[in-house]
Amino acid sequence: MSKRLPLLITVLALAVWAGNFIVKNFVAASLVTYGQRDGNQAESLDKAVSYVPTNAEVLAARARYLLNQADPPRVAEAINDLLQAVQFSPRDYRYQLELGKAYDANGQTTEAEAAFLRAVELAPRYFETRWALANLRLRAGKHETAIDNFRQAVVLSGSLYGNAEPPPDRSATLNAYNAIAGALGMNLDALRRVTPPDNAAQMYLAEFLSSHDAMDQALEIWRQLPAEDSLNYRTLVAQLTRELQAKNRFEDANAVWQKFSVAEGVPASAENNLMTNGGFEQTPLREKYATEVDLGETFDWAIRRHPEVRVLRSNASPHSGSIALHLTFNSTMNSGFGEISQLIAVNPRREYRLSYFVKTKNISSSPTETPFIGITDANDSALFNLRSFVPNGTNEWNEQVVTFSVPDATHGLRLTIHAPQLKTIDSLRIAELWLDDFKLGLQ
Repeated sequence: MSKRLPLLITVLALAVWAGNFIVKNFVAASLVTYGQRDGNQAESLDKAVSYVPTNAEVLAARARYLLNQADPPRVAEAINDLLQAVQFSPRDYRYQLELGKAYDANGQTTEAEAAFLRAVELAPRYFETRWALANLRLRAGKHETAIDNFRQAVVLSGSLYGNAEPPPDRSATLNAYNAIAGALGMNLDALRRVTPPDNAAQMYLAEFLSSHDAMDQALEIWRQLPAEDSLNYRTLVAQLTRELQAKNRFEDANAVWQKFSVAEGVPASAENNLMTNGGFEQTPLREKYATEVDLGETFDWAIRRHPEVRVLRSNASPHSGSIALHLTFNSTMNSGFGEISQLIAVNPRREYRLSYFVKTKNISSSPTETPFIGITDANDSALFNLRSFVPNGTNEWNEQVVTFSVPDATHGLRLTIHAPQLKTIDSLRIAELWLDDFKLGLQ
């Protein structure tokens, strides 16, 4: 027994030490949490550090408070805590990263850069370390190295979602472009150098350029891209078409849309028909992807909801094919109806012919209550505006035709299905309207 006594004493001493260490760390962690809850963080964090002065995470917690919540910030004390955290946990990149941010907040750029470089060394595959270094160097005027760091950060940004081989993150990539443009202006060479060669990143660059007055460069990138079945590509299509429409570049916008719609399996329009899906046979792409991305008003039907008008793509009574558009006006309306439209790219100073088939039931003969097809300049209805009223009463399918000349400044038309506000309804004579087989082409 006497021979084993020293060993037993040693084991007991280690147990007491380990138990004391565990208890102190538990108490310190509890104090950190307690301080966050009761609002008395400064005192709780000081006590936590006194219990475990070599615990890097407790020191870092107090540093975060001193930097971000103390009034005024106590930056020098925070730096001191983080220096100790780095000393006690030298292989943990997080404390080097936080130390770099504290130095940066204190205007100590050289020290901040050294800390960020050490963080990158410890965690070379992490986005946050590269991102912090890139931003610091960009602000410091070290543009060449900053561009390289931004590119590396963009490449790694997909890991924010934990995928094995992810594409770059869209928000992180666009933020990198904004940072570069903020420091260097629209430096296309720098923006391209930040962008990895994968399709997703190229889409982000085209999206960014299109919204920063570099549309031709955006289209140059778009032309090289395949029409992918991806959210990134659909987002780019929405951005390009929206920006091109605003710039009255409807021919280019239509080219973007047609490349997309063909890839989606939408059949090409018949010869000399500029309208897409004129017979409503296909689910509009805007509707197909409504929960994913807002494709906006495009070169396909935009069918939006009206609270008092029932709208269906119905197979009950088509003129041709299997589908027609069916509108039912079975309640009083708080506003006029104009929720169905399509954009069409046209050439100025040309003659066009619009035809469509219509079937009606109980349509009012009052001019203030008769539905109509409106055709206007897509950006400015004051430039061009005409109406084609549907027949009143009850009629089987018949063709309506209207011809017109496009003004000099008009490159895009908006065709809209309208119905004036109905303030009274005869429940025994509910008005209904069917439309099918729209065609618009050169006269």
